[in-house]
Amino acid sequence: METTTEYATAEDVAVEESAAGIVLVAVISVVCVLGVLSNLLLLLTYIKHPELQSPTNLLLVNQSIGDLISSALGPFYYSLSHIDVCRELASKYKFVCLMALCLMSLSVWASLFTLLSLSFDRMINIRFPFHYARLVTEPLVKRFSIALWIAMVAIVSLPLFGLNTWESGQTCSAVTTFPKIYFINFFLLTSFIIVILVGVLNLVICAVAISKRKIHPSGTETEQLQMKSQYKLTKMFLVVVGVFYFCWMPYIILNMIALLGVKTLLGGHTPGWFIMLLESYKIVVALNASLNPLIYAWKIGEFRKAFRKTVGLQINSPLD
Repeated sequence: METTTEYATAEDVAVEESAAGIVLVAVISVVCVLGVLSNLLLLLTYIKHPELQSPTNLLLVNQSIGDLISSALGPFYYSLSHIDVCRELASKYKFVCLMALCLMSLSVWASLFTLLSLSFDRMINIRFPFHYARLVTEPLVKRFSIALWIAMVAIVSLPLFGLNTWESGQTCSAVTTFPKIYFINFFLLTSFIIVILVGVLNLVICAVAISKRKIHPSGTETEQLQMKSQYKLTKMFLVVVGVFYFCWMPYIILNMIALLGVKTLLGGHTPGWFIMLLESYKIVVALNASLNPLIYAWKIGEFRKAFRKTVGLQINSPLD
């Protein structure tokens, strides 16, 4: 009788977990649809409006491409862990699992490396405002972007060419499918270093921007107008970085606890509430990929006007 009760209880738990997984994937799918639409709008707007085609905005486009990959892949990627049919598919077919993991890794690195590139871009602009146009040119940024994407694709594709520990029947996750030296000691370590660098650089940018704003502006009237426009871009980018940290840092910390701190911080096992918290925060992470174009439209009038023209709205806004 006790065995039957235990079996029924375990079965009920499995049903509840399956239902919770379906709800999580459904919510993430809605968020990802918003991400696909907002980032496609940004890319289309950039192509259609030459006035937006600047070195900094080209880097923003790189960010948008990474976010688009993340949003387009998100529903299927999260289904691999929470939907039985997709979980079984990834456990049987090696290529399905590896492609999903490699593309998601590419989207993460695209966001991080672009944030780092934008941080250096804003640092140069704040530190050398009158030399910025000569130092950072669109051809230079185009060559850099192409080289960066080639390098990222080459590195994250290594598991597709043999650098993996995939076995039939195992869970499709980076922890189980990628070798430890590749995933933890290289991918995660590199990502962590970039997160720290972006944070430090933007603290410095904030400090320099505040100190320079206190000084009476110098240069010609045209140069002062250019500086004012660049300050707007810098303020917008700081908001982008702040939102990124708000969305990602709790998730990163929770994953580090799950990977490294189970014994010391969680008493040797992972409680249900912790798993629920970790899984729920995936929604916030997915949401981050759809927020950046909205931030651009909110903070920069040129983007706002261009977005409205792209979707066919010619309404004048008091925010412009």
